[in-house]
Amino acid sequence: MKNDDLILQELLKPTLQPFMDSIIEYNSAEFILFGAPLDLTASYRSGSRFAPNAIRQESQYLESYDLRTGLDWCDVSVTDLGDINRLNDVEEALSAIESVTRLIKNSGKIPLMVGGEHTVTLGSLRALKPELILDFDAHLDLRDELFDQRLSHGTFMRRAFEELDKKVIFIGGRAFSKEEIEFTKFHLENFILIPSRELQDNRYTVFKDLKNEVATASSVYISIDMDVLDPAYAPAVGNPSANGISLSLLLDILESVLGENTLGVDITEITPYYDSGGTAIAGAYLLLQIIYGLKYARLKLRR
Repeated sequence: MKNDDLILQELLKPTLQPFMDSIIEYNSAEFILFGAPLDLTASYRSGSRFAPNAIRQESQYLESYDLRTGLDWCDVSVTDLGDINRLNDVEEALSAIESVTRLIKNSGKIPLMVGGEHTVTLGSLRALKPELILDFDAHLDLRDELFDQRLSHGTFMRRAFEELDKKVIFIGGRAFSKEEIEFTKFHLENFILIPSRELQDNRYTVFKDLKNEVATASSVYISIDMDVLDPAYAPAVGNPSANGISLSLLLDILESVLGENTLGVDITEITPYYDSGGTAIAGAYLLLQIIYGLKYARLKLRR
């Protein structure tokens, strides 16, 4: 049987420019980053395959000190494994993502995945099987088919529900099909919808309810489609939708839900060449804040 190192070498292509120039060895790291540049089912803008390296590039110019947590880059240990190299077929890519995510989990570390299209999330969900999924997205991705495809960025959460039967909280949504809304109504015990307007109008009530949901879950996975943000903050995404939330509000929500029970996080759907770099900068900053938030939550428990 192959050992874990050989499996990782087979499934991943190393990067020459790791996130934040991290040079931490795998065994010494607490957080393991990898890219999943799958870009096969785009329904509007393709180009998400370029996002992992665009985020890495922009990370080189970020300041490292974080006012929210008081942490600096030297306070966290992150390894960047590079990118999944099985990208010619959706199921093959998902299988590779599942294998990599499971190996990271079994080694006692936290996987951080950068897509790629949002379909990649299904691979991590298959590996981690969290009790609760927090899905930050303008869309629900609960269609049964999209352009005759049953497995795509617009259907993957429907497949995840069929396979795993987990609870999902959709946060920041505003672009739905009638089919998806009817599906959520038929499965009210599994789905909670928090539209972007509700976040903006009832911020503190929503925060309280979210914290309660997260606190009662044994395990949580957080998936962030960057189109949850208004195009004013993230224009270069696969399917932009008006009336989204701000980056500041997204960070505030994440600060309240990242915790010891967070199994993993992903960021998806940046198409970096549709703007002058602002969306990739936002993605790099968001990823850095997530790392600090996860670390801070663990430090608080030890005090």
